[in-house]
Amino acid sequence: MKTEKVTLQLATKEARELYKTGSKEIQTILESTLGKDFFSQSVCDRVNTMDDVFRETGRPHTPAFNDVPEDLRPYFKEVYDNVIIVEALNEGEKMDIYNSDKARYYPWFITNGSAAAFAFRYSAYDFTAASAASGSRLSLKNSDLAKHYGVQFKDKVRKMLEL
Repeated sequence: MKTEKVTLQLATKEARELYKTGSKEIQTILESTLGKDFFSQSVCDRVNTMDDVFRETGRPHTPAFNDVPEDLRPYFKEVYDNVIIVEALNEGEKMDIYNSDKARYYPWFITNGSAAAFAFRYSAYDFTAASAASGSRLSLKNSDLAKHYGVQFKDKVRKMLEL
């Protein structure tokens, strides 16, 4: 009997999800194909550049936003990038703005009145409250992720806030 080989293509995100939800047999196959380290790395080890972000989420690179007025395009591009960074760091988990029992973490920055002094200060969390400063798209699951976002992607956050 002839054995036929089939090639299966999975996005990184799909492979990790299949590993989490799959049977022991599926996990063994994935580990033998991609290596155990692939599945044991923390998200902070995997996501350090925009290329990592797009690979992790499977999302396309920043769109051109051609339907948006030209002067607003840079802003929308930066918002898109920051939303995708947070999605990658949260490993796809959506933060529920209506669940006041679930803490959401944010990086905090200090400027000292100078553009050159924009720096990550600390991460913090707050319970959901009716506030213009509260948002779910750019909140993270824990303090370590908020710190990683604030340090590793500081320039992306800064650019978005400056526009």
